[in-house]
Amino acid sequence: MPIAIPRFDAGDTVIVPDVRISDASALEIRCARVGDVHGMSALINQYASSNVMLARGPQYLYQHIQDYMVATAPASDDGRETVVACGSLHVLWEDLAEIRSIAVHQACQNQGLGRRLVDALVERCRRLGIPRVFVFTLAESFFSNCGFQEFQRESLPPVVWVECSKCPKFYRCDEIGMIRTL
Repeated sequence: MPIAIPRFDAGDTVIVPDVRISDASALEIRCARVGDVHGMSALINQYASSNVMLARGPQYLYQHIQDYMVATAPASDDGRETVVACGSLHVLWEDLAEIRSIAVHQACQNQGLGRRLVDALVERCRRLGIPRVFVFTLAESFFSNCGFQEFQRESLPPVVWVECSKCPKFYRCDEIGMIRTL
């Protein structure tokens, strides 16, 4: 059953399509395109509505499209692919990046797609020459299985706190900081 998600630009709703994927390991992970934005927003905001990640509206996603990677299901009857997973790598400094907005469609969970997406973002970080990548998350076990270790958030440089201060959860953050050295 499709899930209706509030949209941030016009008060309409965005529908997360009902997809059936028998083998998520066959899905390609690629750089996001502007045509993916509404699907990404719907997927991310499905989780944001449950308070497990931060909401991302279309304007934010367009402005940061180059940070994102997606996995898409093959084109449906209307000829458009369906975004079934997304995540971003946000570079903060010469030696530090953050993985953000990892979201996987419920039909594709527990098939290794989230792990493949994180691995692709870590590889992008490695190619950029950035030696450390961190995440703030509620999914500690998942990221631990991806090679991340818990750390004290106070050890992060001031540039991170500038970003964090914009977050609606800043004063009541419930996320765990995890880092991976490449």
